[in-house]
Amino acid sequence: MKAGKIDIGNLKELILDKLSANRSEVLVRPKIGEDSTVIDFGEFVAVMSTDPITGVKEGMGSLAVNVACNDIAANGAKPIGIQQALLVPPDTTEDQVVGIIKDINKAAQDLGIDILGGHTEVTDIVNQPLVVCTAIGKAAKDAYITSSGAKIGDDIVVTKWTGLEGTAILATDFWDKLIGLGIDKDLLTQAKELGEELSVVPEGLIGANFKVNSMHDVTEGGLYGSLFELTVAAESGFEIYQDLIPLHSATEIIAKKLDINPYSLIGSGMMILTTERGKELVEELEKAGIKATIIGKLTKDERRVVRDEGDLLIKKAPSDELWRFLAQN
Repeated sequence: MKAGKIDIGNLKELILDKLSANRSEVLVRPKIGEDSTVIDFGEFVAVMSTDPITGVKEGMGSLAVNVACNDIAANGAKPIGIQQALLVPPDTTEDQVVGIIKDINKAAQDLGIDILGGHTEVTDIVNQPLVVCTAIGKAAKDAYITSSGAKIGDDIVVTKWTGLEGTAILATDFWDKLIGLGIDKDLLTQAKELGEELSVVPEGLIGANFKVNSMHDVTEGGLYGSLFELTVAAESGFEIYQDLIPLHSATEIIAKKLDINPYSLIGSGMMILTTERGKELVEELEKAGIKATIIGKLTKDERRVVRDEGDLLIKKAPSDELWRFLAQN
């Protein structure tokens, strides 16, 4: 099997089709395009999601917290806390463990959430530290959002920049290589600083208050992959315009130097929101200081990217460009 997230076809065949459903309290179950579960607790629901962080050398603690909480935010829930599991190989130093825990704690403090517990273990089953976070959030029972709620004709709104997370990882972990390729240090510093914009909790809460039809945070597979997942959940298609997709100059330059497609680059920090009132939503987000852009609409079937060089039809979820790059380096 290829490294990275299991592709949609295999995910359904190997895992989703093998799962049973027994409890009536579970309102949202495992499904392609739905990253969290929603559990009925009367007036409120609990929203939970789990994510690992792999393929990263630095900042994995912060990434783990933000990625898990972003899934919660995509359901319109306010994160309350996380449980974290940390597995490290025997050659890990105590200082390295402390560094990861401090990173996790700092990210939790920044989000105003608690670390609820977890597990830490030294084991030779891994060859580098592995962090897995489970986030739990809370929403009113009549107010949570799902990817499945997207409607044909909705405007597709995205926040911040495409490939944001991947840009920050590449600038951090491959600084020397990128310097050697002639990229300016100031631009690489800008790229690293994009790692401070990984949370989509603020836009998730705004989207829930605005009563958007759906939300989905951008992760592996980048914008193209996450849009594919959302539309699988919603049984719809999309038409977006590549020249409208917000692309940071640092991402554009790094992607060109490394021959990476920035639109399929892991992209935590960007949220996809769909609504009939896209312009109003953009105004609400920008009032809160969040960059927001309408890039297209949800359609009945085809998944189309309109480009100057010819339209691109996305017929399957793309593999993530970060994993492709790491496999070659």
